[in-house]
Amino acid sequence: MLFFGACTTKKNTAVHRGYHNLTARFNGYYWSSEAIKEGVYKIESNNKENYDKILPVYIIPSNENAKATFPDFDMAIKKSSLVIQRHTIKDKKDNEIPTAGKWIDNNWINIGISRYYKREFFSGIESFDYVARTYKSKDKFEAMLWSAKCYNEVGAVSQSDPILSVLQSEKKLPSKIKSELYAVRGDYYLRRGLNTEAITALTNASNQPGILRKGIKKKQRARYAFIVAQLYEEKKDNKKARQFYQKAISLKPNYDMVFYANIKLARLTDVKNGNSIKTKAKLLKMTKDVKNSEYLDVIYFTLGEIEEKERKTDDAIAYYKKSAQTSVSNNNQKSQAYLKLGEIYFDKSSFPLSEAYYDSTVAVLPKDHPNYNNIVSRKATLSTLVGYIKTIQREDSLQKLAKMSETQRNKLIDDYIAKLIENEERQREELEMLKSQNQNPINNNNNNNNLTGGGMSETAGSGGGGWYFYNQTTLSFGVSDFAKKWGNRKLEDDWRRSQKGVTIENIENNPDVVVDNNDGKGGGKKPKTSDPRKTREYYIRQLPLTDSLMTVSHNKIIEADYLLGATYKEELNHNRRAIAAFEDLNNRYTNHKYRLSCYYQLYRIYLLEKNQSQSDFYKQKLLSEYPNSEYAKLINNPKYAEERNAQRSEVEKFYESTYEVYSSGDYNKAYAQCNEAFTKYGKTDFTPKFEFIRSLSVGKIKGIDSLESALNQLVILYPKSEVTPKANEILLAIKKQKNPSMFSGSGSTTAAKDTFLINLDIEHFVLIIAPDDPKIANPYKLSIDEFNTTYYSNKTFSISSNLFATAQQMILVKSFPNAADASAYLFNLQTDKNLYKGAIKKEAFTFFIISAENLPVFYKKARVNSYQAFYEAAYKTVINQPNK
Repeated sequence: MLFFGACTTKKNTAVHRGYHNLTARFNGYYWSSEAIKEGVYKIESNNKENYDKILPVYIIPSNENAKATFPDFDMAIKKSSLVIQRHTIKDKKDNEIPTAGKWIDNNWINIGISRYYKREFFSGIESFDYVARTYKSKDKFEAMLWSAKCYNEVGAVSQSDPILSVLQSEKKLPSKIKSELYAVRGDYYLRRGLNTEAITALTNASNQPGILRKGIKKKQRARYAFIVAQLYEEKKDNKKARQFYQKAISLKPNYDMVFYANIKLARLTDVKNGNSIKTKAKLLKMTKDVKNSEYLDVIYFTLGEIEEKERKTDDAIAYYKKSAQTSVSNNNQKSQAYLKLGEIYFDKSSFPLSEAYYDSTVAVLPKDHPNYNNIVSRKATLSTLVGYIKTIQREDSLQKLAKMSETQRNKLIDDYIAKLIENEERQREELEMLKSQNQNPINNNNNNNNLTGGGMSETAGSGGGGWYFYNQTTLSFGVSDFAKKWGNRKLEDDWRRSQKGVTIENIENNPDVVVDNNDGKGGGKKPKTSDPRKTREYYIRQLPLTDSLMTVSHNKIIEADYLLGATYKEELNHNRRAIAAFEDLNNRYTNHKYRLSCYYQLYRIYLLEKNQSQSDFYKQKLLSEYPNSEYAKLINNPKYAEERNAQRSEVEKFYESTYEVYSSGDYNKAYAQCNEAFTKYGKTDFTPKFEFIRSLSVGKIKGIDSLESALNQLVILYPKSEVTPKANEILLAIKKQKNPSMFSGSGSTTAAKDTFLINLDIEHFVLIIAPDDPKIANPYKLSIDEFNTTYYSNKTFSISSNLFATAQQMILVKSFPNAADASAYLFNLQTDKNLYKGAIKKEAFTFFIISAENLPVFYKKARVNSYQAFYEAAYKTVINQPNK
C-alpha cells in the first residue's frame, strides 16, 4: 500500500519525492543518458575530419548523416519524456512544483541534447530555455550552455553572446560548466571570425585539467589544442603552431589526429635550417608502417611539398604523382595532388600537361574548396588553349599524310593498323590497370611513334610533332573524360550496355555471330561490326585529299593559331608564347584574315617587352600595309580612342533622345531621327538599335505588314545584335496573329504558376510518383514504412497510393505541419541508400512536397510537369536537395 501510494504525483512528501526521484534517475534518466552516449559515439566514430580546414570545435552530424542516429536520440527523448510525464510532482491545480523533483530538469536537458544532435536546434533551445526559466538548481547553467551551443550552430551568435556573458559573470558556476564555457566561447569567436580571441579561449579550454567528471576529457583538450595550432599556422606564427601541434600529440587523441599533427609539423619544417633531412627520413619511415597504409597519399604529398620548398621540382612531381596514385578514397587529398601537378606544369609552361591535371583536379575537387571558382576558370582556359594546340597538330598531321603518294600513305596506314592490333592487348591491360588503381590520366608518352616526321612547330605550343593517330599523349587525355562519363567499366565487347544479358556470344562456336535480343523481334544472327580503326577507310575519310578540303584544313589552322596566341596573351599573360604563335601564323600564311590583328598584337606585345626595334618593325608593317585601318588610326593618333568614345557618347545621347521621342508617341519624328543618325554617324554600335526603333515607327505609321518587312530586314542584317531576340519575338507574334490555326495546338504544357496556391505554413505531404509496377512500387512502400519505423519512431505517418496517369502510381506520405518539416523528411528519404537497391532505382521516382490544398489540383491535372515550375519557384527556400 505504501508503494502504490508513493506512485501518485499529487503529493509532495518525503516518501513521494524519494520514490519519484529514485525512479526518475535510474529508470529514465540513466537509460536516456546511455542512449545519448551511444548516439554520440556513433557520430564521432563515423565522423571524417578534413584536417586541411580549421576543425569545428564540436562534432555534430551533417543533415545527410544525422538520420543514422535518429533511433538512439528518439529513444532518449522517449525515456526522458516518460519520466517527465510520470514523475513530475504537481500541486492541486496540476501545476509542476519545480523544487520537488531533482531529476526532472536533467531529463528536460537530455531531451534538448537529443534535439541538438538531431539538428532540431530550435526545439532543443525550447527545452533548454524551459529549464533555465523554471528550475533554480545549478543544472540551469548546463541548459544555458547548451542553449548557447544551439544558437552558435544556427549562426545566431548575437543570441548566444548574452547567454555566455551571464555564465561568465556567474560566481557560483559549477567547475564542469566553467571548463566547458571556454570551448563554447571559442566556438562563438570562430563563427564571428575573431580568431585572436578564439585562440585565447581555446587555449584556456585545452589547459583545463582532465580530472574526473569536472574536467574536460583529454581527447577534447587535444582537439582544442589542434584548432589553436591551425589558427596560429593561419597567422604564419609557425613557432606557436608547432608548440600546439606537439601539445595535441602529447594529450594522446585518436590516431587520426596524431597522424595529421605529425604531418602538420613536417609541413612546417624550415628547409633553410637544414631540418628537412630528418623530416623526410621520418616521413619515409612512416610509409613502411602498416598503420599508415590508408595515409600514404598524405605522406607522399607532404614529401612533395618539402621537395618543392627545396626547389627540387622533379622530385616534388614524383611524390605528387605517388600521392595521386595511392589516394583511393580521399578525394580531397587526390585533388590537392592533381592541383599541385597542374600548378607546377603551368609554371613550367607545359600547358597540355597542366590542363590534364587541372581537368583531373576539377573532377574530384570539393565544391566548397575556397579557390574552387578560380581553379575551374583556369581549367577552362587551359582546355580551350589545348584544344587549339590539338587542332593545329591534327591538321598538320592530316595534311602531311594527304600529300604523300597513295602507295606511301597506304603503307603507313597499314603499318599503323598492324601495330594497333599487335599492341591492343597491352593497351587493354594498361587501361584496366589505370582504372582499377584510379590513377591520373597522364600516360607515359616516351614511346610516341612519329610516322610522318616533323609536326607542329614548338613555337605553336605543341612541344613536338608526330602523327595524330600515333600521339599517345593526345590519346591519353581522353581517359579521364571516359571515366567521368562512363565510370570504371570493364573493356569488353558491348561495354556501353548496362545489361550484358541481352547478348549471347559464341553461338555454335562461331565468334563472328551474336544473337541480339534487344531488337524486339526475337533475335537472329547478325555479323559483328568490325572495328573501324582497323580499316584504311577510317583514316582516309579524315584526310583533306581535295583542294576544297585542304582549304578548310588550312582555315582551321589559321583560326586555331590566332586564338592560341590571343589566349596566351589575354588569359595567361605569356607574352613569349603569344609572340611565337602570332609570328608562326604570319610565317606560314602570307595572306590570312588575322594578319592585321597579328601586326597590332605583336606591336603591342613587343612594346610591353621593351623591345623597341621589333615593336617599330611591326608598327611600320601595319602602317604601310593597312594605312586606313582602325589600328593605324590608333597608332597615328593617341587620342583616337578618346575621340571615338566621345563620338560614342554623342551617339548614345542621340539614341536616348530618339527613344524618348518614340516613347512619347511621335513616331514620325522618331523615324526621321533614325534616318538622321544613319547619315550623321554612319555605322556604329547603336545602328541596330536605331534600326529597331525605325522598324517600330514604320509599323505604327504604315501598319503591320511594313513592321514585319522592316524587322525581317533587321534580323538578316544584324543577327547577333542585342535587339534581334526582341525582333524575333515580335515577328512570331505577327505570325500567330496572321495564322492562328498554325499555333492553336501549341500551347504550353506547363500550368501557370498561379494555378497553385503558395502557403508554406499549412499541412503538407510528401508526394512520390512511382512506376505502376508491383515489383517496384510495393517493395518501395514497404521500405518507406521501415524507414519511418527506424528513423521516425516518435511520429505517426500514413502511406497511401493511387493510380496516377496511365502507367504510374502516386505515393503519399502524410502528414507534416509545414513545408519545412516535409522537405527535411524528403531529403532524408532521398539520401537513404538502403531504400534504393536492386530493382528499386532512385531515378525511377519523382519526388515533391505538396500542400493539402494543392493536392486535388495536382491530381486533377494528372501531369507532373504541370506542377514542376510552381514547385521549383515556390519551395526553393525550403528544398534541402535538388529534385531528382
